[in-house]
Amino acid sequence: MNKFSYRSRILYFGLFAFFTLGFFLLQLYSILNNDLGTSAYVRLILWGLMLAFGIGGIFYTMAKNKKERGQ
Repeated sequence: MNKFSYRSRILYFGLFAFFTLGFFLLQLYSILNNDLGTSAYVRLILWGLMLAFGIGGIFYTMAKNKKERGQ
């Protein structure tokens, strides 16, 4: 990731978070409409962790860029 530019890192983490959010919401919808068992809840937690990674990557990239600019 060090060789990626600021915009490409934001784009990468943004797309990652966007698609992960979609799958998270699909899994949540599935759980709310019918109880599928323990594995459905595990998948929901995993999608949530992946979503947190994507959003955290965006914030980390923004904080790192702000620090490099000296603001």
